[in-house]
Amino acid sequence: MIAIPKAATPEHVEQNAAALALNLSDEALARLDKAFPPPTRKTPLDIV
Repeated sequence: MIAIPKAATPEHVEQNAAALALNLSDEALARLDKAFPPPTRKTPLDIV
């Protein structure tokens, strides 16, 4: 799954691109996995 971020201005585009350089520690990734566990079965996606 991917997110398509909104980019209304050139600054938004630059900020979104800078996110590619973000490196999370193993601890931060483990905390995210705990807070947002993957589904245990197939789940239909909402259409926004």
